[in-house]
Amino acid sequence: MLKNYIKIAWRNLVKQRLYSLITISGLTVGLAVCIMIMLYVDHEMSFDSFHKNAKNIYTIRQSLQYGSLTRRPSTFTYATAPLAKQLDNEVENYARTYKHYAPLIVENPLNTAVKFSENEVLFGEKDFFNFFSFKLLKGNEQTALSQPFTIVLTENTAKKYFGNDDAIGKTVKIKIDSAYTYTVTGIVQNAPSNSSILYDFIASTESLRSMGKRSSVFEDEQSFGEGSFKTYFVLTPDADTARFRQSLQVLAEKKEPTKKARVMLSALPDLHLNPDFNDSAVKYLKIFPFVAALILLLALVNYISLSTARATLRSKEIGVRKITGASRKGLFVQFYLESALYTLLAFVLAYVLCSLTAAWFIARLQLNIDMSFFYTSQLTYAVLALFLITVLLAGVYPSFILSSLKPVVSLKGSSDRRSGGYIVRKVFTTLQFTIAVALIICGVVIDRQLFFLTTKDTGIDRENVISIEIPPTFGDNYQAFKHDVQLLAGVKEVATARLPIYSKYYDSSIAPVPNSDETLTVNDMQVDEEFFSVLNVGWKHKPEGMDKLTGYNGVIINETAAAQLKLGPNPVGKKVKMWQTDKMVEGVVKDFTYQSMEEAIKPLAFLMLPKDVKGWGGSGGYAFVKVKPNTNMRSLLEGIKANFLNYDKEAPFEFTFLDEDFKAQYHAEDRLASIFTFFTCTAIALAVLGLFGLTAFTIHQRIREIGIRKVLGASTTSINNLLSADFLKLVILAIIIASPVAWWAMNTWLQGFVYRIAVPWWVFLLAAIIAVVVSVITISYNAIKAALANPVKSLRSE
Repeated sequence: MLKNYIKIAWRNLVKQRLYSLITISGLTVGLAVCIMIMLYVDHEMSFDSFHKNAKNIYTIRQSLQYGSLTRRPSTFTYATAPLAKQLDNEVENYARTYKHYAPLIVENPLNTAVKFSENEVLFGEKDFFNFFSFKLLKGNEQTALSQPFTIVLTENTAKKYFGNDDAIGKTVKIKIDSAYTYTVTGIVQNAPSNSSILYDFIASTESLRSMGKRSSVFEDEQSFGEGSFKTYFVLTPDADTARFRQSLQVLAEKKEPTKKARVMLSALPDLHLNPDFNDSAVKYLKIFPFVAALILLLALVNYISLSTARATLRSKEIGVRKITGASRKGLFVQFYLESALYTLLAFVLAYVLCSLTAAWFIARLQLNIDMSFFYTSQLTYAVLALFLITVLLAGVYPSFILSSLKPVVSLKGSSDRRSGGYIVRKVFTTLQFTIAVALIICGVVIDRQLFFLTTKDTGIDRENVISIEIPPTFGDNYQAFKHDVQLLAGVKEVATARLPIYSKYYDSSIAPVPNSDETLTVNDMQVDEEFFSVLNVGWKHKPEGMDKLTGYNGVIINETAAAQLKLGPNPVGKKVKMWQTDKMVEGVVKDFTYQSMEEAIKPLAFLMLPKDVKGWGGSGGYAFVKVKPNTNMRSLLEGIKANFLNYDKEAPFEFTFLDEDFKAQYHAEDRLASIFTFFTCTAIALAVLGLFGLTAFTIHQRIREIGIRKVLGASTTSINNLLSADFLKLVILAIIIASPVAWWAMNTWLQGFVYRIAVPWWVFLLAAIIAVVVSVITISYNAIKAALANPVKSLRSE
């Protein structure tokens, strides 16, 4: 019997090629999108779960209050871990890692003239590979990091520096304050993309004790508190985590009694999705599965709608089967197996489609996912669950409708309206276009908001400004370098600042509000005189004689700082206390955006340093080069690089463009725009596919009516208008339903931005035009094709 059901299902699939193609291709696309999204969501939710003791590994962070400023340091003193272990016997083990705050310079052993700037140099203790489950491919887990100046490389790093040669026993030279030689003692697997602990090099922590300035990380080895080391604990399986956190809280309060210290404890697998630790990684994670569900819903609606439509074509078959003794249960099983067969075929095609396009999809949405994750067991189980759910949803309703048809009605061929399928298809068509129109509106609004953020006047001139990182190794050579760059053809002016523009983190100071008990947290920037002219910063109160302002007693503030410090309409000449000393306000700049525009502009103070200060090259900074119009940028960059290497051949020359730094802040929004563009196109394609199938079916049902109208003199246009009217009414209804829903969703989303657009009225008109035009083209194709057909063929049997 089962074999017979499968044979009948296959015959129907081949016989009704058009409807089979539409239903299976629609379901394939919907399932493929869902599998892709499941890949991403499973990846994000599986962070750090591959460690053998993942559920029992915890990491800590503090919240420290400095006046109105809250800091959340995630690094602790070297002594914090052993103190915690002494305090609580539920601590089985601990691990500490250190990462330098700036990139390190690594010499290429195969060509010592070539240097690389490396961000992922991690320092770990001797039992690093016993504590974490990173796979050591070569070397001994027990001894790889036991000695000072030993280092483990990833597979990719070993190939980068040593090619196909065996790296074990060879050396690499890494420069921090001085150059140090490390012996390679192991090769570790590349860090998984779902790991919060990242590395290209893992060096021995004991090396730090012999590394000059870096040895200072061990200075406070007897107390708990903020320091330089990420600290991890393995607790017993039944540990009381609340009690452990409270024990750490007591230590923190003893160490920082005035800073209202609060210790936060998080399990390592929860770290990636914990907003206290990482507030940007999952900013839009919830949107992914929601939109994927909508796409799958569209595909299922297509399938169910066309399946019920085909009931009319098979009504006589059903009537004959019932008269000859087929039970309703038997028919239900038959049609359900047919549905399962179609779904299985669509599912296989979807998986093949995902395999072929996964790399493109990941790159297009700017994601970082190992392709090996596509074949993990957890994703396999998730995909299997998706298959079962799809089989259940896609098969139940059509099987119920088809098996419930009455024999007499079926043999008369009038089952469609009586079965309710006609109304269901109208509802489904409306639902399809409601989703498509809503996604169009949301996608356009997101794109407009991103365009607004990246093109709005932020108060400074970002165009043609090159930002060059000055490494600490420059020493006293910075001023000479700046002078040489200034002389290059194409350079208008050069400025300097301690920190980059659009940084997430700035130095800050607590400033008492005059004549008040309040305090204000003021971000600060150390700059030179040219900073304001290079970036074309506007002045509200410009100082007289800028060259006389350099020093340590005066300060320039922005409008927000002047207002929140309550310094009156003209703050110039008034004193404020910053950095524990009194400063004279020498000028006020107009507010400009120096961080993301998702937040309001914060108080900012500038300390203008003398031109001859030697500190720029000693502790690092940033040079901002203003380029003249119509300059050959490639030649200019080569000239700047040549000057850079004249003063520091060790450090790699690294630069960015200021306008690109600004846009890089909106990576999450840019990703969301890409997602909505992709999903909107998919939704429109599915809606059009469903509409095409239904119009083809409807016209096929009315083919004799069309033939009679043609014989009686009806024009092609009138027939097209007649057939289009019913469907266009549904599309217009979908527009009416989708518009307020999309407006509410986008208005809610926009509230998360301080600077935002109002949802423009033309977006709704544009979505409506797109929906109507696409619908008219889809319907007209089938309608005109039927109207142009020879009516003799359709009326031959009458």
